[in-house]
Amino acid sequence: MLARSRTEGSVISISSTSEQGSSADVSSVHVTPHKLRAFRSESLLESPTGRSGTPSPSRARPLDDVSSPPVRPTLANTNVRTYAGKSRSFLVALPQSQAGTLGLEAHSQAMIDDTGTMHGESQEDDFEMRESYTELRERWGVDASEDDPRPASPSPSPKGKGKRKRGLREEPPPRLLPNGMMNDLKSITELRSKGESRRFLDEVGYLFEGLDPTGAIGVRRGSALEIVTKLCDIDFARRAKAADFLGRAWEVLRAAGAGSGDKLLDTTLLFYAALVARDPTDLLDLASKSDFASTLHRTLTSLERSNDPLWLVSTNAGVGEMKAAGISKAEVTLLSNVHRLIRKKSGLFDDSDVISSRLLISQALTQVAPSTHTVSHLPALLHSLSAEINPLPARISAYLSGLSLFPPEGPSSYLDTPSLLHIDNCLRLLDSCLLGSWSISAEDIDTQTSQLEELRETHFAESVVALCVGCSVILLDRDFEDYRTVASKCLESALRVLINLTHDDLPWCQTVLDNALSMSAVMHLIVMAQRQRRLIEEREDAEQAEEDDAEDSARCLDRLCLALGLLTNLVQVTPDASAIVGQTLLDFDCPGKRGCIGGCRCPGRTSALDCLARVYAQYVSSSSELDVVVRGHMAVLFGLVMERAPSSRRTLLDAFPGLSDRDKLGSLLQHAQDFTLFYVALTRKVAEANSREYEDGEEADGTGGDSAYSGSAMRTGKVLRDAKGEAVAKGVISFLKDLRDGRL
Repeated sequence: MLARSRTEGSVISISSTSEQGSSADVSSVHVTPHKLRAFRSESLLESPTGRSGTPSPSRARPLDDVSSPPVRPTLANTNVRTYAGKSRSFLVALPQSQAGTLGLEAHSQAMIDDTGTMHGESQEDDFEMRESYTELRERWGVDASEDDPRPASPSPSPKGKGKRKRGLREEPPPRLLPNGMMNDLKSITELRSKGESRRFLDEVGYLFEGLDPTGAIGVRRGSALEIVTKLCDIDFARRAKAADFLGRAWEVLRAAGAGSGDKLLDTTLLFYAALVARDPTDLLDLASKSDFASTLHRTLTSLERSNDPLWLVSTNAGVGEMKAAGISKAEVTLLSNVHRLIRKKSGLFDDSDVISSRLLISQALTQVAPSTHTVSHLPALLHSLSAEINPLPARISAYLSGLSLFPPEGPSSYLDTPSLLHIDNCLRLLDSCLLGSWSISAEDIDTQTSQLEELRETHFAESVVALCVGCSVILLDRDFEDYRTVASKCLESALRVLINLTHDDLPWCQTVLDNALSMSAVMHLIVMAQRQRRLIEEREDAEQAEEDDAEDSARCLDRLCLALGLLTNLVQVTPDASAIVGQTLLDFDCPGKRGCIGGCRCPGRTSALDCLARVYAQYVSSSSELDVVVRGHMAVLFGLVMERAPSSRRTLLDAFPGLSDRDKLGSLLQHAQDFTLFYVALTRKVAEANSREYEDGEEADGTGGDSAYSGSAMRTGKVLRDAKGEAVAKGVISFLKDLRDGRL
């Protein structure tokens, strides 16, 4: 043990009688009681001078030796302090109940004085057990704070009579931890993140205070503008995401009046939605916790080109147009600042994109999970899309007459200029609805069908075909080079929507065929896509490929397959489609000039069937997997045309590569069989995947109903409905066999 020198003045006044009485009970066998005796705060402390008179453990004093202990000298200097005293003792008090477990039964009596009490009981401060850190945390409620992600449920203390024994503490109830967690302590990363998030919320608290609904409108507008300005900073957006700032900001903005009619607050809210949509994960959380989708769809219903604030600012509309839209001069200045912020700092759009409030809405809605949309959102989408593409047929007619495709800049040009990016977003949303990805229950299917029937009566198909023609013009015209990327996307989206609308639907197919531009536009898309793809392949073979050739080749193949799909739907459902294809004239090398938009006028034009046969011939000898699918699809298409229009058989057989009609039909039959096997395997895999998704959704929902996962069920039904397509393909195979064998 550490030797101690004289300590406080209280030690000097210890009586020798107390020392003598206690030393008489020391055992001669073991000295542990002697050391325990030294634990007492006010017992004799050994000093270097008095240590020589104390018997050593190996030479214990006999029991019959009752001589008085040596008197300890008193030091003159009583102000010397050492590391001792009752508040600085390093010895640990042991309760009497634990003496047996430590082998101290023989010496425990030495700790008891003549009155029968423990030596330590007279000094409660020394022998009383101090509270552990766990007990202190529980007593002060550290783990029960609002920041603790795993608060411990309080357990009732057992009721018992009498006081708790001194020195014994009650064991806390065991805490149940989540699976895989070793302890309930927060990591330093978690604590640091919590502190950073709290500091961040403290810093931006003034923004929420400025959005108080009872505050002045100018203060609310300024605070809302400050929020979107800060969100343009990537670092601020990261911290806002970690602090759960995005959801709270949306709720505060809505409570402040955003989305309720104020031009600037509404525009700021739409800008905020587009900024959050940069990360689909953040948008998923926001859309699931609030009225995000419903608010955007409702706002989209009220917006058109004539009253869109950001659209008017982008097109430099005059004071009269601004006033007609209900925008004051002060609001024009603020809206110009928002427009500049979107253009310069947000990074949402390219320099060639015309910014509008409608575009902000559709940009955000395309990033929302399709299951978030319901049938109640469809009217707003159809209204905005129809209003955007309705001027296109007139613009195509103007282009054929020699005018520009888009109106020149002028006081009213903003009324007839479409936003291609907004159109593409709306078409993608409509495509997901037609594919059954929206949350539309079985009771709402009739409502959706009636809305689509009303859409068919509003010349929607004519406008979509005009959109396809306009996008083709942009892809070929060098004056629109900045718009080629968005035009290509918009063209593909339009073809997908037409394919879904005409799938096994005679009224929609007939509506498309009634348009004079439809068949020539589809055939022109097929031929142009194939020619552009061949040019890219020739550059690659000559090792002169450009940087974007691979992407351009893929897009050409997509357009080719989509146009073939639309043509197949028309031929399969409409009896007159095969004859219309044979009557359409087209030059395979037509450059697509202005005069050929309404119909090819090149001197070398031939039947469209001959052009299709030339496209098919370029895929016959290819071994690429994608080329095999294309030629198989075209083989089924040719079988349908020859079955429904016998007059076209001779034209196609003369154009097919091969030595004899039997060889040509045999090759066509083999390609159709390969495609049918591929089609059947693909549809079955998709159906199985959707069925598993639906079953998992039912288990997660726990209700067994179709409310939450009706979209998956509709997709499964749509794929299973394509079993009719399998039957059609097998019928074509049977027809080609009979035609090859001369039975027809």
